Amino acid sequence: MVSYERTIAWLYALEARAGMDFRLERLHAVLRLLGHPQRAFPSIHVVGTNGKGSTAAMLHSVYHAARYRVGLYTSPHLVSFRERIVVGDRRIERDAVVRHVERVRRAAERARVSLTFFEITTLAALLEFEEAEVDLAVVEAGLGGRLDATNVVRSAAVVFTSLGRDHEAYLGERLEGIAAEKVAVLGRGGTLVTGPLPEAALDVVAARVRETCSTWLHYGRDFGPSEAIRPGGLGPGLRGAHQRRNAGVAAALVGALADRFPVADDVRDRALANTRWPGRLEVFDGRPRIIVDAAHNPQAAVCLREALPSLITSGKVALLFGVMADKDWREMLCTLLPICDHVVLTPVSVPRSLDPRWAFDVAAGLRTTTLVPSAREGLEAAAAAAGDDGTVVVTGSIFLVGEVYPHLRAVGGRGADPL
Repeated sequence: MVSYERTIAWLYALEARAGMDFRLERLHAVLRLLGHPQRAFPSIHVVGTNGKGSTAAMLHSVYHAARYRVGLYTSPHLVSFRERIVVGDRRIERDAVVRHVERVRRAAERARVSLTFFEITTLAALLEFEEAEVDLAVVEAGLGGRLDATNVVRSAAVVFTSLGRDHEAYLGERLEGIAAEKVAVLGRGGTLVTGPLPEAALDVVAARVRETCSTWLHYGRDFGPSEAIRPGGLGPGLRGAHQRRNAGVAAALVGALADRFPVADDVRDRALANTRWPGRLEVFDGRPRIIVDAAHNPQAAVCLREALPSLITSGKVALLFGVMADKDWREMLCTLLPICDHVVLTPVSVPRSLDPRWAFDVAAGLRTTTLVPSAREGLEAAAAAAGDDGTVVVTGSIFLVGEVYPHLRAVGGRGADPL
């Protein structure tokens, strides 16, 4: 039998080799051979630029607390591939990963098509949810919406969390076009809940709602931020004003589906406040204090900067920054530099990583800057620069956060709980 380790290695090699390919026809051909697992349960489809993972985690937390059997599919992961596929409070088992991936691989061979890493992972998640007989699945889109692999699910509702410029090579630069790609997942007679969207997107969304005869609840017009999460944040992964907005979106969605999936208000609010979503404004108290946040684009960097003053108590602030080359890293870095005393630039161990030497001149012009060859060495250098009474801020990419996560205990004195 193929081992879990060999299965994961094969998937990662496929990701590096195949890249992205947006053609849902291949997926539908494989789904027919798999017996259409996506039809076995309704899904909440979560799209948007930022806040997708946090909002999906909140929805999963709420429905799990309400005693529904609920699946959660998110991407990417921090440390373990198994984080991507969850049923209830348990991650997918290693043997189930092997079994589902092998089944998808054989079906793809029979259909004579090649699938990408993300497509295979998505189909494996659908098989796991079908096998587990979930009542409901919360499915986070990967990139875009219309041609995303997740756009094969049977949606009970769509959540559109936020909109900004990201992945322009695939989605274009105009906000109207990006909005159209994302809201295209809304089907006829559907339910749509949107977070705060720019004016440029509203006409596009309204047109899709009219076209599909759907119901639309919009942040700021029909609902506001959730009171379950106070401005300082009650849950360990829910700090920052942006998480109050995400929680408001989640609460509105729960209300919109109350006829099919009723949830008591007190259950909803406790679950929202207690949602844990690692690597998002997560604070580890030690010497120094370490704050990790998976901000990966300019909009997320602004949210991080707005939240940091309430989390930094004293001493120097050292920024550990690693980012993907296809992001607007200059704007991200310039947003964060004013609140930092020292900057440590590191590569990230993925092919799309920015060479930190490119960012050196931008950072060194404003702050003392250090270049390091790895994320772990970067964490150590940032901790030394901050000192015992200071703060280290780790950000730029979820991949960077994932790389430093296992080392937080050794460097700061109190590290992350095992993922």
